[in-house]
Amino acid sequence: MASLSEETKKNLTSQLVKLGDMLGDGLQHEPGGKWISREYNKICRALGLTPARPRANNSQLINEHMAKRITEVVCRECSGHLKQTRSGSMRAKCEACGAVFRLLTVSRRKKGRTS
Repeated sequence: MASLSEETKKNLTSQLVKLGDMLGDGLQHEPGGKWISREYNKICRALGLTPARPRANNSQLINEHMAKRITEVVCRECSGHLKQTRSGSMRAKCEACGAVFRLLTVSRRKKGRTS
């Protein structure tokens, strides 16, 4: 993370205080108030108060599933052999005609759902 100048830190801190007051008043729950929470979190990350979460690396698992899926599926256009486009990718490319297919999809859980 690049170091911030004192003036920038001062401005961000004052913005953070104003947004904190707005959050304290409950304005983020009003219609159109979602930006307050987003901006507050963004400024916290910029000031280094909240560490950035590293992205989950599921490349190994994706590669294993793709290896299995590529053996099951052939190109729809020319019946050629498919090859994974790059490591961690869910797409495969036909080696003969160059057609690209998405062989896997990610299903994400919706927030607030427990089941």
